[in-house]
Amino acid sequence: MKKTGVLILTFLLIFSTIAFAFAEDNSTNSTDTNSTSDDETTQQQDTSKIDLGFECLEDKVENNCDELTTQEIVLTILASPNTDVYDECLEELKDRESGDNWGNVRDTALAILALQHSGETTDEYESWLLEQTKTPTDLIWYLQQDSNTKTQCKISYDGDDYTININENKKIDANAGTCLTRAQSNFWLRINPDCFDETFSISCDKDFIANLIYQNKDSSTIYVLDETQSEPSFGTIELQVNSECFSSSSSGNCDYESTAWATLALQSTGHDVEKYIPYIMAMADSNEKYLPNSFIYMVTGYEDYATRLIQEQELGNYWQAISTPYNKYYDTALALIAVGSSSAEKVTKAKDWLLFSQSSTGCWGNSIRDTAIILWALEGRSGKSSSSGGTTYCSEANFFCIPSSDCPENERLENYFCSGLGSVCCKNENLLSCSEYYGEVCSADEVCSGNSRKATDTDECCTGECVPRPETSECEDFGYICKTECSSDQEEVTYSCDGNGVCCRTSTSQKSSWWIWVLILAILIVLGVFAWIYREHLKLYWFKLKSKFKKDKGGSSSSSGSGPRSPPTSGFPSRLGFPPVRRRPLPVGRPFTPQQVSRNTKQNDKPIDDIFKKLKEMSQ
Repeated sequence: MKKTGVLILTFLLIFSTIAFAFAEDNSTNSTDTNSTSDDETTQQQDTSKIDLGFECLEDKVENNCDELTTQEIVLTILASPNTDVYDECLEELKDRESGDNWGNVRDTALAILALQHSGETTDEYESWLLEQTKTPTDLIWYLQQDSNTKTQCKISYDGDDYTININENKKIDANAGTCLTRAQSNFWLRINPDCFDETFSISCDKDFIANLIYQNKDSSTIYVLDETQSEPSFGTIELQVNSECFSSSSSGNCDYESTAWATLALQSTGHDVEKYIPYIMAMADSNEKYLPNSFIYMVTGYEDYATRLIQEQELGNYWQAISTPYNKYYDTALALIAVGSSSAEKVTKAKDWLLFSQSSTGCWGNSIRDTAIILWALEGRSGKSSSSGGTTYCSEANFFCIPSSDCPENERLENYFCSGLGSVCCKNENLLSCSEYYGEVCSADEVCSGNSRKATDTDECCTGECVPRPETSECEDFGYICKTECSSDQEEVTYSCDGNGVCCRTSTSQKSSWWIWVLILAILIVLGVFAWIYREHLKLYWFKLKSKFKKDKGGSSSSSGSGPRSPPTSGFPSRLGFPPVRRRPLPVGRPFTPQQVSRNTKQNDKPIDDIFKKLKEMSQ
């Protein structure tokens, strides 16, 4: 019977521990709910959700890097989770390298970005990448020359000279050999693809300008190179087509996604990438599925492409490219990697949308790829530095992360971290005025339809268009979503929506306690079986605990008040012949005799007293 008491005590201890754990979990959830109350800052909410996202990514990746695709490994490294997962995936990425590459241009470019993020040397991989280029055949190139007056020009190439006249109406009167033929209503000279490697020397008898123009053969949009040159009469301008792309390993043709990632990788490692820009820009119309404006803005820093990208955002505050090979999570993250530093309202809403769309587990779409790129876009954590001093954020050193095109070479700082691709750490912010960005400041009742950036004269320079601010509900003003009903991982908040909708936000109780309920159920089942087997003894012990019974040592028992203590009656039939002070509780319905009561008392008192002694000690 002593063993029985010990077992009971053990189960009570286990049950108390589980109940305490459950209470602590509820307390934590309650704290989380309180910490994400309406007056909590977005930053605090974001931090909690971001941490949960990293926990989910680490759980999915841990000890499984060898089962991931190269893209998943790279994005996990760029997201920079905890050290163990980070190191594991970095080693796996190195192990997959074969012949200075990772099998194709895109994955090699991504690997270079990840290795550079980790402070590794990538020279040999960059060299392999540079060998995978070719001249695009999808672009049409033109040579343009112009003057304020009628002029005669001489064009020389391949050892031959050709004379053309530019009339007052700007039209050209003749071809210039087989390499240059009149096009576009005789205003320009079209360059034969077989002559892309030729250098064209132009000289005119009046002051003139000359430059190269190009277009996608399947589009009417014309692009002009930045390098428009001017010369006085009889001066000479030399022009040459300088356009390359990166080919697909399977077809050998130019591949847009591969070219975009390769250009970013080479730009991040200090290479001149001007010759890849024409293909990326002109072929954007034919590759909308890759969200091309995000790549163009990261490579060039041109504000109008940031505006175009922001204007492409869907009504649901996310990006999803037409016929995308990915999904809205991946595309939204890619867009934020490009314009995440923008103060545009749509950028802020996209970040909120991602946090609202996060599952209760912390991941997005139960996908390693999507979760990793989203964390990279939202958090921008630094990797490891090859220097012994570790990694320093550019902003922490009071420098500036700005588009590489805005930072002169002599102002670039290589040993400081900037989270966005296409950005470099620069000694100076190098801002222009809002008018120099061709922007404007929107009024209070307007909103910027495109990119909004900092300028010397304002922090809110709209380089898009100022449009009337749309009417929004109270719910949307606070950054939440109006829906017909909230989903399973959302909760309703008390802000009004237009019509009959309800205001929803992602549930603030992120911690799952299902395992505690399962454990409690299992313990209860065990306790139930145990209680059934020892039901007679348990009822006796329970009644003794409830009635504060004290063992009679020969005298009469009385309460602390006046008069004799009445026997407990609840649940027990009245029986004559037993004085109240001598009565012990017994199970209902079970027959008994005085001898049985006496025998049970003598056998059970010692173990019961020991148990209650231990319980008393525990409660102190």
